[in-house]
Amino acid sequence: MVSGALTTLSPRRGGVLFMFTAALILIAPSVADAQGESRVQMFRYAVEARVRAKALDAETLAPKSFELGAAAYAKADILFVRHKSPDDIREQIRLASQYFGMAIDECKTAQALFAGALRARTDALAADAARLSPDLWAQGEESLHAAAELLEDDDTHAARIESGEAEGLFRSAELDAIELNLLTPARELLAKAKQIDVSSTAPQTFERAHQCLETAETMVRQNRYDISSARRLAEEAKYEAAHAIYLHEIISQMREHKLTFEDAILLSEGAMGRVASALNTPARFDGGYEPVIQGIINSVLSRDSARTLLAGNLKRLCAENDALHRRLMPLEPGGGPAPSPEEGLAEEWQRYISGAALAATYFAPNEGTVLRSGDTVVLRIFGLTFSRGEDALEPGSTELMGKLEHAIHLFPNCHLTVEGHTEAGPNETVNQRSSEHRAAAVAAYLKMFPAASPMIESRGWGSSFPVADNATAEGRARNRRIDVLITPE
Repeated sequence: MVSGALTTLSPRRGGVLFMFTAALILIAPSVADAQGESRVQMFRYAVEARVRAKALDAETLAPKSFELGAAAYAKADILFVRHKSPDDIREQIRLASQYFGMAIDECKTAQALFAGALRARTDALAADAARLSPDLWAQGEESLHAAAELLEDDDTHAARIESGEAEGLFRSAELDAIELNLLTPARELLAKAKQIDVSSTAPQTFERAHQCLETAETMVRQNRYDISSARRLAEEAKYEAAHAIYLHEIISQMREHKLTFEDAILLSEGAMGRVASALNTPARFDGGYEPVIQGIINSVLSRDSARTLLAGNLKRLCAENDALHRRLMPLEPGGGPAPSPEEGLAEEWQRYISGAALAATYFAPNEGTVLRSGDTVVLRIFGLTFSRGEDALEPGSTELMGKLEHAIHLFPNCHLTVEGHTEAGPNETVNQRSSEHRAAAVAAYLKMFPAASPMIESRGWGSSFPVADNATAEGRARNRRIDVLITPE
C-alpha cells in the first residue's frame, strides 16, 4: 500500500522530498557492509526528516503524509530490532524519508494558506483555551485537521473554507477562555450575593459590583488583547461582591441581636483603636474619626522614612563590603574569581577558561553571549526561534544551533543543563509549559549529534528569572532565551 502510494507522487511535491531521497541513495552502503551499520547510521536521514517535519507541526498540517512516514519509520525500526534484511530496512527508511519530506513541503503550503487559523490557534492556546474551553478548542482542532487533509488531496478551495471555519472556532474558544479565566470568580460571587438577597441589605455595594462586572465584560469583547483595564475591573467586581456579602452578614447579625447604631460605631472605633495602639499613636474619638486617622497616617509615613534611610545605609555598606571582597580575592579575566584548582588540574582549568573565551566569539550580540560563574559556563542564547504555540525549533534556527553545538564541543566531559526562559505574560502556566517545551526541544536537537554529551537534561523556569526589563520590546526579546549550563564532571 505504501509503495503504491509513492508511485502516484505529484512532481510539485519535490523539493525537500527528493533531497532526502537523493541523500539516501548517495550514502547507502553496500549490502555486504549493511550488517555492520549502526542504527544511528542507517536512520540518520530519516531522523533528520522527522525532526524537521515535527518542527513544522506536520502532525497537524500534513497528517496523511506524516502518518505514512511514521508508519514506514516504525516498520523499519521493527525490522532492525528483529535483524531482518538490510535491504528491507533501507527500503522502509527511504519511504519514511520521502513521506516526511512530502510532509515538510505540504506544511510550508499549509502555513501560508492557513495563516489566519494558525494565528487564532496560537492566541487560543495562550489563553489556555484547551483547558478552559475544551469543546470549542476540540472543534477547532478537528476543523483544522480536516482542512489539512483537504489540502493534501489538492482541494485548495475546500481547504481554505474549512480553515476559515477553524479560525472562527479558535477565536471563539479564545474569547470564551479569556472570559472564563478573567470573569468567572466575580460572576460566581455575584450569583451567591444575589441568591442570599444581598441587594436588600447592601444595595449600593452590590450595585457597584454589578456595574464593574458589566463594564469588564464589555471591555473584553471590544478588545480581548488589551485586558489590563478589564482585569482590574473584574478584580474590583469580585471585591465589591465579597464586600456586599460581608456587609449582609454583619447587618443580618445586628438585626438578629437588635444592636443599635451606637453599638456599630463603638465596634468600629474599637477596631481603629487597635491599629493606633500598635503604632503607639493615641486614639481619641471625641473629635470624630479624622484626627485618629491622620495620626495613624503620620505614624506610618514616619516609619517609611526611617525604613528608606536604613535601606540606603544597608545598600552603601553592602557596596563597601563587595569592594573589599574584590580587593582580597584574585580575579580571573572574563569572569568572577576562579576557584583554586587542585594540584595537577591547573592546566585543565586553563583549557576550560580558554574555551569560555573562544565560545564568546562564536555568537553575534543579538544571538547570544557567554557568562561564567565559578566553574559553570553559561551559553545564553537569544536568537532561537520556535513555532508559535508548539514551541518546536523552526528551520531558521539551524545556523545558530550549529554555533551552539560547536561551542559545546569546546567543553568535553561536561554535564549540560538546558534551561528555558520566557518573557512575562498574562498566563504563567502557559509561560512555564512553553519554557519547558523549548528547553526540551533544544536538548533533543543537541542529543542528535554523535559528539554530544551523554549528560544532557532540560528544565523550564517560565518568566521567573528575567535578565532585562519586560516593559520594553528589546527587554522581552532578551528574556525569551535558552541558557545552556556547562559544568565539569
